[in-house]
Amino acid sequence: MNNNKIFENVKMKIAISNSIEEDLAMKNNKKTIGKSIGIAACVLLSTTGIAFATNNLINKFGANSSEGVQTAIENNYISEINTEYKTFNNIGANIESFLIDDNNFDITINLKFDEKIEMSEDSKYDIMDLKIVNEKGDKVFATQELEWEEIKKLNYTEQEAKEKYDYYDGAYSYVTEKTSDNELKYYLTATGTTKGFPASKKLNITFNKIRRRYSVGTEEKYTIYEGQWNYEIDVPTEMSKSNIVNYKLVSISDKNYKFDKATLSNTAFKIYLNNCDGIAWNDNECVETSNGTKYYPTHRSDGDGEISVKDGGTVTYYNTFNLTNYDASDNLKVHLFKSNGEEVVIELAQEK
Repeated sequence: MNNNKIFENVKMKIAISNSIEEDLAMKNNKKTIGKSIGIAACVLLSTTGIAFATNNLINKFGANSSEGVQTAIENNYISEINTEYKTFNNIGANIESFLIDDNNFDITINLKFDEKIEMSEDSKYDIMDLKIVNEKGDKVFATQELEWEEIKKLNYTEQEAKEKYDYYDGAYSYVTEKTSDNELKYYLTATGTTKGFPASKKLNITFNKIRRRYSVGTEEKYTIYEGQWNYEIDVPTEMSKSNIVNYKLVSISDKNYKFDKATLSNTAFKIYLNNCDGIAWNDNECVETSNGTKYYPTHRSDGDGEISVKDGGTVTYYNTFNLTNYDASDNLKVHLFKSNGEEVVIELAQEK
């Protein structure tokens, strides 16, 4: 695949991303088994289901943030920082709060527009080139448009980008909330990949382009406001290291199914399986603690879970549930289902 073809693929993904706010009422449909994503999609953000579905929970980081994140917040796992506003071209911005662990990164950015800038009710706003790295230079997050521009400047082929470019390959969404005539909150929710978000003591946050999208008739128009917004923030000690707890397999009701791993953090529980023929999404799938409490999948996007067919026909499964370290027990049961309705029960024990 040449660079022009990659560019066309990414433009399509960007169009999807630009529709995120309009798509918030859309339910996430997980009824089909999808093939593994192509190399270009892997290189350029692995944006499976980037438009997150809305749940009924409204929390500190907006409607897209998971119930697991809300549980963490309720247990004071959040950093309220409220940095000073930095103003460029009549737009001020500050970082209000954030949360990070292995599985989730959420941040709230306040934007304050001068009266010289008209904020029409039918306009949509987003930050085009948000980039976050830690004190070691490890990438925590970057928007897909920013990464595509960086790859273009490097003039990488697809293979070179895959081998050399350090890309953020989780899923993410944003929501904006107007809080006054000239102010809004920008909520970003991002999920980690299998390798998780890097342990960080400091976060360096930069962006240079705030975009206003609006329509003239049937044509969509853009206005780009440019500046040099940058912030260095400290990560609380509790968030600066991994809080992952691993679970080991005790038993599985279908002996053909192969257990890979199960991990728990302050914001989510994840389980990975392979060789699981017949597995299907089901409204009753859950993880159950020793006291009988059941926790269900986050269902924000396909980035939270996937059933895929690998080369050779092997079916793999992973999913993210709203169980956290604050609610877990030493022993867990995971209830999954096949397309014929048969239940698969997986018993797990915490590794000591």
